[in-house]
Amino acid sequence: MANNEKALCEALIRLLEEDLGHQRSEVTHPETDHSGPPVEIRLRIANTRFAIEHTLIEPFPLAIQTGKWFQELTAEIEVALNGAMPSPGTYRLVFPVHPAQGKPRHTHVALRKLILQWVREAGEELHNECPERLDRHHKPQGFRGVRTTEIEGIPLSLTLLVHWSESGRHDGALFLSRAVGDDVEDQRRIRIRTALDKKLPKLADCRAEGDISVLILEYADVALTNQVLVAAALEAELAGRLDCPDHIFLADTTGDQSWHLFQPVAHQVFSIDMEYIDISAPEVVTSKDDLP
Repeated sequence: MANNEKALCEALIRLLEEDLGHQRSEVTHPETDHSGPPVEIRLRIANTRFAIEHTLIEPFPLAIQTGKWFQELTAEIEVALNGAMPSPGTYRLVFPVHPAQGKPRHTHVALRKLILQWVREAGEELHNECPERLDRHHKPQGFRGVRTTEIEGIPLSLTLLVHWSESGRHDGALFLSRAVGDDVEDQRRIRIRTALDKKLPKLADCRAEGDISVLILEYADVALTNQVLVAAALEAELAGRLDCPDHIFLADTTGDQSWHLFQPVAHQVFSIDMEYIDISAPEVVTSKDDLP
């Protein structure tokens, strides 16, 4: 995954410069130049000093790395079957969170062949249960069929959905996903707690020296994460802490062209009512909202 720390810090600094009407000065990078508490960047804008920290958060431990491994294992399956499954309807193939765990890369070719064979056979079985799209009078709820299996210790589930209201444009499509379990929000809180425990003491040291402390929490998971979920977990994890920074921004970097910032904490006050602050990926700021 790309390291967006520099780009996000730059975007935020440009917003601060615009808001305060002055350019940055006295810029240091304490993590590398050892000029103070080891935050990512400290700087002055007009008469105000800022200390900025950034961290990437995941919906659950190793979400990004296991997502990469999942893609490596399954990309060829999606290429081979997406659009080639029996029509009508769309299919969803669900894997566990980390299907490649304990499976060395040299075993993946044979593993994919077994999975491809099963999906094709199970797809034919499901298709035979619903070989045509029935109208709303014959099948008002549509059709939902499921097949499950276990291949080389990997539990798999294939679902066929056929509904009378569908145009047929996506017939034969195969969507791949991972089952993350019911505890994903508990896992998210653990990840945010870990990030706060690591970052807030350094920001608190800067704040004690007179800096305005700013934390950027970045997420890049479109399937399981949004700003409201992160903010809700953040509010719970900030409760009772005495080292809340002055400002916290959430950075949504899931888009290829446009990213978004949200500010759940301003002047150490939390609010779930957050406005969009649009920035272009990776650097150029296009608009701003309420800022410190």
